[in-house]
Amino acid sequence: MTEWNAPEYARISALQQAMAAEVLSLLDLGDAKSVLDLGCGNGKVTAEIAARLPEGRIVGVDASADMIAFATDHFGPATHPNLRFAVSDIRRIGYEDEFDLIVSFNALHWIPEQAKALRAIRGAMKTGASAQLRLVPKGERKSLEDVLEETRKSQRWASYYDGYQDPYLQLTAAEYAELAEGNGLHVVSMDVKDKSWNFGSRAGFFAFGSVTFIEWTRRLPEEAKPEFIRDVLDRYSVVAGDEKTFRFYQMDIRLAKDDAL
Repeated sequence: MTEWNAPEYARISALQQAMAAEVLSLLDLGDAKSVLDLGCGNGKVTAEIAARLPEGRIVGVDASADMIAFATDHFGPATHPNLRFAVSDIRRIGYEDEFDLIVSFNALHWIPEQAKALRAIRGAMKTGASAQLRLVPKGERKSLEDVLEETRKSQRWASYYDGYQDPYLQLTAAEYAELAEGNGLHVVSMDVKDKSWNFGSRAGFFAFGSVTFIEWTRRLPEEAKPEFIRDVLDRYSVVAGDEKTFRFYQMDIRLAKDDAL
């Protein structure tokens, strides 16, 4: 697992927080007494859930120890007594029949082994529980991750990526729903929207890339990373239509535990 820079992520994560806020506005906590946030990152959104459910038990997990340390320092029990954070791989989170609601905001698409993640989610759900997941599905338009892959395979960069595998999930919304159903989860609802985010400048987009392209840039020498990011943004500007806009799909899918399986 590549470590993300938690303070830098917090500085540039306005996009992720805006997308999570959309889902939070749709969340019906109902009678939930226990909530698990998968891929909680710096913990800010998890803390918002904890504030909305003061009598509940909220757990945020992330594979990055740096992220969990940041989350605990800023949003842990000292300020949110009902909230705990833990380092955990989503594919094997280790909870069984513990949560009324499981949420995940733009984290699951970083797990190509999605069937394992879905089985772990099902295992952590109580009878009658649900999961509200937001992630990026594969769509008709070339994605930023497609461009990252195209760039790293180009003649200039290919030598740094011997044996490298695409770290990103490549499933359409329909394929994801089928996979969920095949792993004991019933699709209650699913919606896909085409989104865009204006970083305001090429420099703003570059700052975003310097943190979020880490799964690709970690293979490069430090002095080559800025050039790689510029190369990606040059190529992506053709897809997006300008140099400061990020275009992407968002899938919201609500799942229920199928106790017959």
